[in-house]
Amino acid sequence: MEINSETRLCCLIGHPVKHSISPQLHNSAFKHLGLNIVYLSFDIESRYLRRVVEGLKSLNVVGFNVTIPYKVAIIKLLDVLDSTAKETRAVNTVVLKNNELIGYNTDVEGIKRSLLDSRNTLDGRALIIGAGGAARAAVVALKNLGIKEIVIANRRIWRAAALVRIFKMNDLEMKSVSLAEVGRYSRTSSIIINATPIGMWPRQDETPLSSNDIPGNSTVLDLVYNPLKTKLLEEAEKAGAETINGLKPLIEQAVKSFELWTGLHPPRDILWRVAEEALKKWGRDED
Repeated sequence: MEINSETRLCCLIGHPVKHSISPQLHNSAFKHLGLNIVYLSFDIESRYLRRVVEGLKSLNVVGFNVTIPYKVAIIKLLDVLDSTAKETRAVNTVVLKNNELIGYNTDVEGIKRSLLDSRNTLDGRALIIGAGGAARAAVVALKNLGIKEIVIANRRIWRAAALVRIFKMNDLEMKSVSLAEVGRYSRTSSIIINATPIGMWPRQDETPLSSNDIPGNSTVLDLVYNPLKTKLLEEAEKAGAETINGLKPLIEQAVKSFELWTGLHPPRDILWRVAEEALKKWGRDED
């Protein structure tokens, strides 16, 4: 792809971003469809967030993705939120249109589509580990799938409690617990979602749960995709549970982001191939 004076920018902002394969995904799709757009990633400190967002708007970017830890903080810097972003109160995709920054949450679609592919019946209690932006998307995805009981577990229980206050409603029973007591609730959960960086490179030997804490008839979704098989998923396999790695939700949310930016459908088969190759290369480089 030739970069010239008419090339436009999409990007990822977060901290850290070294683990991300979003540049490979989106650049492959831009190239395949002949779009003069490039996608870069920027690791930024929190004190520069406002300045960076204002700069991206001034540069007339197509849009950008937002990752840990800015999915909530970004909201106050945007002009408009779509309905899903309002519901989750978290944003992972921003589109610049008519000089307005519009926030969306495509993580909801990624998580929902991943769970719909489960071989298990999606009912009973769901446990979400984490209380950040990804956890908010998980709550909304589960609610949309008809789940009626959700437990939020987090190291800082006040953050889990804050999430419960935000989302608790008449048709959704929610409870907040500390990470120290997560096993007590995981053993009676039919869906378990890790929405934290626990187990992500370079902390790939860590896991929030052991096999003894995971029911054999449950579905375990780990939103971490680097490595593809996290320690949590290894423990879930030992327990006999169904496992879903973070690549499916990553690709599904990327597809939705791409569509919002361009109005075009990216080729899923190419995204899958590029993602798998990027993660294999990452593994070789880190050995």
